Amino acid sequence: MNKIKITALLILILIVSSCTHTRVVSFTDPDAGGKLYNRIAVVANVNDLSDRLAIETKMVETLLDKGVNAVSSLSLLPPTREFTIVQENEIFKNNKVEALAVIQIADAGFLATSEPMSVHTQTNENGTGTTVSGGGTAHKAFGQLRVSLIDAKSDKTMWIGDADARAFFDTFNPDWDMAYLLKASSKKISKELIKTGLIRINK
Repeated sequence: MNKIKITALLILILIVSSCTHTRVVSFTDPDAGGKLYNRIAVVANVNDLSDRLAIETKMVETLLDKGVNAVSSLSLLPPTREFTIVQENEIFKNNKVEALAVIQIADAGFLATSEPMSVHTQTNENGTGTTVSGGGTAHKAFGQLRVSLIDAKSDKTMWIGDADARAFFDTFNPDWDMAYLLKASSKKISKELIKTGLIRINK
């Protein structure tokens, strides 16, 4: 990839980054008082491997950047194998995982809106001309995620949050748009998790 293409891609990412919004509403369980988890595993509970990889990778990256000891469940539980609940718990225990950040996609898709059509007629010395604008359909990606921070030892939910993410740009590649939106949501959720004070920050 030459420098021109790289520059164009970076500009596109910056433009798109400013055209997304994620709102998170969360609640901390009363039993979470005094809890501090040293290591968490990010588990995207979704069927699509591409979405799972996008969510877990971005959340782990964000948490690590903030000083949180985090690991992707994909690195501990290869999707090529079948595990029982007991086996999963044993693997988490052996890898010193104290809590699980479990993410589920409640809803995702594209909002379609129709733009009004306008007809403009103009007369000048060359005659009369008519121009038509609008009338198209815009598609914008949206995603609704739920994340739960679960104590690995007691299996109790210590924190829960709902993330509502929307893109303000028109879709030009559905797969890319949705992957980007999921990554943006995961990044926002990671920051909200850190704000809870339930996860140790290594500085």
